[in-house]
Amino acid sequence: MHCLGLRSLPILTTALLFTAGCSDTTPALTSATDGTESDSDSDSDSGTTTGSSTATATATATTTGTASASGTGMACIPGMSISCACPEGGEGAQVCEPDGMSYGPCTCEGASSDSTTTDPTTTDPTTTDPTTTDPTTTDPTTGTSDDTTTGTTTGVNSACDEVIQFEMMPDEATLTGGWGLAMSMMGEGQIAFIQNPNMGGSVLYEPELPCDDTWYIWARAFDNGQDDSYFATLDGEPEPPAIFEGDCGGGGNSYVWARLNWRDVDANPCEYVEDPWAPTWDAGVHAIEFSFREAQAMGRILITNDPDFTP
Repeated sequence: MHCLGLRSLPILTTALLFTAGCSDTTPALTSATDGTESDSDSDSDSGTTTGSSTATATATATTTGTASASGTGMACIPGMSISCACPEGGEGAQVCEPDGMSYGPCTCEGASSDSTTTDPTTTDPTTTDPTTTDPTTTDPTTGTSDDTTTGTTTGVNSACDEVIQFEMMPDEATLTGGWGLAMSMMGEGQIAFIQNPNMGGSVLYEPELPCDDTWYIWARAFDNGQDDSYFATLDGEPEPPAIFEGDCGGGGNSYVWARLNWRDVDANPCEYVEDPWAPTWDAGVHAIEFSFREAQAMGRILITNDPDFTP
């Protein structure tokens, strides 16, 4: 006989004789009158009417493992235990119900008596499985629906949030026509110099600006008396090109920093359309182009978004 779990099950007083088939290491149940086990009190009325004949039959059935209840009209002998297979392997015990009409559920040590009620495979996984949530409804990186169409696909430019200032040397420009690189005899260093004005051409700077702002352009103009001006365009405008005067004072024989200005070709010296000539440009590559008018040389240029800066 298998005695697993009998101490935790309510049994009849008549079942107390089952201990005859248990090993010595399993404590035997005793009657409720000795105070050590009272679980059988609530069902004691079910078995006391059978008398000594029931107790004798119970002892016989427990020893042989046979569920015999011949002559009693019951399916099994109340309180009798038989072995049963556990869902996860091993054996458990089933005990005849007090009315003798059926066996109770299979009781496995450490598990519920009804294994089907706790089987996790019976739970509908779609109700609790977070992976079943429609992934198109919420974008975890933004907290918004992924069908949102706001935004832009052309890139994002923004206004400058700091002072930008940088220089470009003549060897960073594209020189065409009669323009070429030379070293100044006046200590200026590298310059762009036109040896033959009849060949035309230009000095083209193409700075790449990091942000959107108003940009101030300074050039190292060759101030050679009256010969101090150039033709200039920004991003190809205006047409015809503007006149950029390095110094409208009419003197000097050196290189000077001059902030870009715009004098109309029909205007008098020092009369400007814009002074300073400061374009508002978005981030990206832009064109600053100088060509020969009077001055035969030009040094480096400086670009900044600081209106108060003076080189």
